[in-house]
Amino acid sequence: MPAARVPLVRRLALLLALEGVALVAVGIGYAVVGLSSGADRAPIELASGAAVLTGLLLLLLARAVDRSRPWSRSPAVVINVFPFPLGLTLLDAGVWWVALPMVALAGSVLYLFATPDLRERFRERA
Repeated sequence: MPAARVPLVRRLALLLALEGVALVAVGIGYAVVGLSSGADRAPIELASGAAVLTGLLLLLLARAVDRSRPWSRSPAVVINVFPFPLGLTLLDAGVWWVALPMVALAGSVLYLFATPDLRERFRERA
């Protein structure tokens, strides 16, 4: 294994883990807000649960990417496509300080998966 590939894999795993931790934190924040508000809690609980589950999935994918498991590429790429339309919606709403880091992080993950070294590393072999 060439030495140049290892930092890219570690960087990619770190970015996925960062996304996972951020989503778990957002989910916990939604849960706290849901418990303290008197409004209909079903949508807040659903968003909270979805954020926590997606965050945990990203943490598992980060571990699989760090171990260079070929199957980890597809779910990680699919999950990282979703922040782009969400980021556009947040930009339209004027919440650029959330949208820009979210899109930049997802774009960085997708870029790293598209590099020639990591495409070869995560190519599934029959």
